[in-house]
Amino acid sequence: MYEVLIKEYLKRLSLKDINDFAIKNGSPLKPGEDKILYNFIMNNWKEVYKGDAQKAISTLKGKVSDETYNNGIKLFNEFKNKIK
Repeated sequence: MYEVLIKEYLKRLSLKDINDFAIKNGSPLKPGEDKILYNFIMNNWKEVYKGDAQKAISTLKGKVSDETYNNGIKLFNEFKNKIK
């Protein structure tokens, strides 16, 4: 059931959504990072959701700034812990 909701949400996800989320959470993105994150989300959401999230996320290292990567890990862990 959650997979269907995620797929429907992703159909509407935009670069603006990604930038707005980053800004709202105190981590504005560097130019071009929104596209990198968008592609990552679209191509890896199932692995993050059902598989080895840390391994999937580690593929972003070197593709985005260290600050964005570290803030992303921090936010992922915060939201993951809220779900538990």
